Amino acid sequence: MKKNIILLCLVLGAFAGAVAQESKPRFTITAGYGLLTMPQFAEGLSDILSTTVTGGTVRYEDASFSGALVLGVKTAGTGRVKLGIDVVSERFSKKVYNTSNNEFLGDSRGSYLSFIPRIDYHWYNKSLLRLYSGVGAGISFASQKFQNTKDNHTFFAFNVVPVGVEIGGNLSVYGETSVGYNGLINLGLRYKL
Repeated sequence: MKKNIILLCLVLGAFAGAVAQESKPRFTITAGYGLLTMPQFAEGLSDILSTTVTGGTVRYEDASFSGALVLGVKTAGTGRVKLGIDVVSERFSKKVYNTSNNEFLGDSRGSYLSFIPRIDYHWYNKSLLRLYSGVGAGISFASQKFQNTKDNHTFFAFNVVPVGVEIGGNLSVYGETSVGYNGLINLGLRYKL
């Protein structure tokens, strides 16, 4: 865990250093929401594996996810390359049953909190319309509680944006198609400071 925190501090330090080199640093603040995220797929796979490991005695039903809440900051200079970081939060819950007698065992609840530094390349960069692609890699802290047990795990977090669209001036709306922790579809607002 300490190694992961040190790695995160190094990445954030590198980001701050890159921003400090700009003559007039400007930032873009992002608030968005994403659907169909990597944690949703990971939890589905985990449920299948858990059922297999227990010999089919436990099953999970009625899984619900909050979706990805994304807060981010990026450089907003005049160049085509933008550096930033996204903080992504997602919560989930599911019901746990004993398969042999259909007994309800309780609710399992958990969350993912991810820190994903990213780099975007704006291949069409006009004042009111911007098209871009990007990639990000970072770390995700996951926790899950069931009855009196709590598990904590650390995962590699990523996000790949083949196509993103941003429309507007200082206040803009954006939409991204992506694979990763931000969601297959991610929509939101950006504001330049």
